[in-house]
Amino acid sequence: MRVSESFTLANDMTCQGDGMVIDVDNVTVDLGGHTLSGPGMGPQTWPLPQLDTVGVRVGGHTGVTIRNGKTIGFSTGIYFIDMESSTIENVTTQKNRFGFYIHASKKITVRGSDVEFNIYGLHLQNSDDSLLQGNLLARQTYNSPGGYGLYMYASKGNRVIENTIDSNINWGIWFSDAKENVIFHNNVIGNNPQVSDNTEGSNVWFDAQTKEGNYWADYKGKDADGDHVGDTPYPILGPGGMVDPYPFVEKDGWTKKRRATIDHYEPAAPRPPRGVTIVALAGGAVKAMHPDANQPGDLLAGDSRNVTQIALGTDERTVYSYTDRFVVAQDIVTGNATTKQALTVGGVVAANRDGHSLMVVGSSGVEQIDLETGQNEYFDYHGQPQALAPSYKHNHVFVATPRGIDLLYLNLGGRTPYTIPLDGPPAAMVMAGSGTRIYVAIAGLSVIDVVDTEQYAVTDRITIDVQATSLAISPLEDILYAGSANGVEAIGIRDKKLTSSAAFLGSVADLAVSPNGDQLYVALAGLTHAIAVLDAPRLRVAHVIELDNDPSRILVASY
Repeated sequence: MRVSESFTLANDMTCQGDGMVIDVDNVTVDLGGHTLSGPGMGPQTWPLPQLDTVGVRVGGHTGVTIRNGKTIGFSTGIYFIDMESSTIENVTTQKNRFGFYIHASKKITVRGSDVEFNIYGLHLQNSDDSLLQGNLLARQTYNSPGGYGLYMYASKGNRVIENTIDSNINWGIWFSDAKENVIFHNNVIGNNPQVSDNTEGSNVWFDAQTKEGNYWADYKGKDADGDHVGDTPYPILGPGGMVDPYPFVEKDGWTKKRRATIDHYEPAAPRPPRGVTIVALAGGAVKAMHPDANQPGDLLAGDSRNVTQIALGTDERTVYSYTDRFVVAQDIVTGNATTKQALTVGGVVAANRDGHSLMVVGSSGVEQIDLETGQNEYFDYHGQPQALAPSYKHNHVFVATPRGIDLLYLNLGGRTPYTIPLDGPPAAMVMAGSGTRIYVAIAGLSVIDVVDTEQYAVTDRITIDVQATSLAISPLEDILYAGSANGVEAIGIRDKKLTSSAAFLGSVADLAVSPNGDQLYVALAGLTHAIAVLDAPRLRVAHVIELDNDPSRILVASY
């Protein structure tokens, strides 16, 4: 049905394709309490949205209202794209792949609606300054990826208030590169897990005026003063390290509260600078040094020869050395090393995100070893791995290959259901600390592909002046460092502009950033064998540590 004027639906509709397509501005579609039934959610099309059949589809308009009814059994219940100042109100949407999909829009209101039993519930992508109020986002089902109540991607300035986010089989609230959003007076109950935020300081999880946050059903704190607000913060999961400082201790607590919040919250003290040890692989030996050292020392005395690869554990202080299909794990602080562990697969080495497993990915397969129990597990894989980035959320690893980035699923026996296309063979790959972005330097091109780890697609490109062969990213994810045969460039990620550069006699073999973000470490090979220590992000050379051989890899252990 093409819609060009306001009307009220008089009966239920069964649809083999789209239910309604709205063609004009400033119309109201009142579903009159009736149901639009579709032909089913359709096949999985991830990373693209499934839009084969849509209950109500609207694009490029303003002042549109959809209210008072149901959309059931479509690929997407309601789809807004390039919309402004429009509303979805009192609509139930169920058993779709996407409940509501709000894309590239602004000033959208979604109010008083029930979003249940979909793969994705309420999805905002590149959509700003919207209001999500008084909705039920519950019982979304899982079809990896999926199962989210509220999924917000690259969206800012939105207000999320008075919603109940309940019993979704995956994350209740998932933010990916979503910033400057305010979330309060929501009931978050029984999701698995409840919430994830992306980077530090991204979003505000309370109302600053009333000092009231959200109700979290798994909150463990107490309310000793009886103001209905917990006396200790609720930790927001995710690499951002955020908190809800004023969590309610009962559902809908803001409706029962009769006096001002007694403020017990004390923001955490600034983190002291972390200790740093640079670990370098040079000439088959593993060297360890402090940034102000004059000479490096061997990390594994008598054991650090003929090493072909090194990797850093998720604790950021365990270094794995790989040689002749044996691996040694050593704590950089205590110096304690585990017994050698034998492996049968040769390839690229990385630590898995579980904190106790190491994986080797090669063209003959994948082997993962549990370093606590010594148990080995083999997975079938026959790609051409060049670099690895283990996923922060799913049990898979992103594998850079000449044909793109393979999604290697360990929980599917090593199956690779999808390969992310790139603009060419990768020359270097680095994952942001939040796990939401991968940056890939393309061989032979002065371009860096930006891959979103949820969309499984190149979502942006950064053009640079050189052909990068190594990459590193700042802890705040605002600066990208690109190394080449000419030196190092620092590029602002948001504006994609060059902020500083440094030239060297040797070519850059690898890069690493201190966890404090104040130093960049540059492995120099060729005319110079050294580790250059640069002030970041200005890229002024502060110190140079001479080596006997060309370094091929550097890591930053911290404590």
